[in-house]
Amino acid sequence: MGLSRVVLFKAVLAAMTLGVLSALLACSSAPGTSTLSSTTPGTKTTLVSGTVTISLVAQNTAFNKSTLIVPAGASVTIDFNNKDSVPHNFSLYANSSATPPAIFQGPAIAGPATTTYKFTAPATPGTYFFRCDIHPSQMTGSFVVQ
Repeated sequence: MGLSRVVLFKAVLAAMTLGVLSALLACSSAPGTSTLSSTTPGTKTTLVSGTVTISLVAQNTAFNKSTLIVPAGASVTIDFNNKDSVPHNFSLYANSSATPPAIFQGPAIAGPATTTYKFTAPATPGTYFFRCDIHPSQMTGSFVVQ
């Protein structure tokens, strides 16, 4: 009898946790959207119907985010803001060796200027690698596909 109470308690606790998480997700965003947090405090990535929009800034030869998180197969839009006076770009590779071909390679833009990059995230979950091809050792990050 003691074991069945423990099992019942765990099942009720799991159901309550799932209910609370569902309610929080439903209340946290506008209808039809969910918000994914990046690893940089105060920044958000918004997912709307399989589309992810990310704001990425290049300044002082560095990206403002070191990790970007997207769902597998999502349509990705990167609003890219180059605040430097030198060119930068965003390129996505399978891993940190950055062996061609790139999964996505955006054209370099001379700054200060903005551009929008659009591509489809890999369908396979995992951690990929992004960088600025002009400054490949200074401007790098992880592109996490969930």
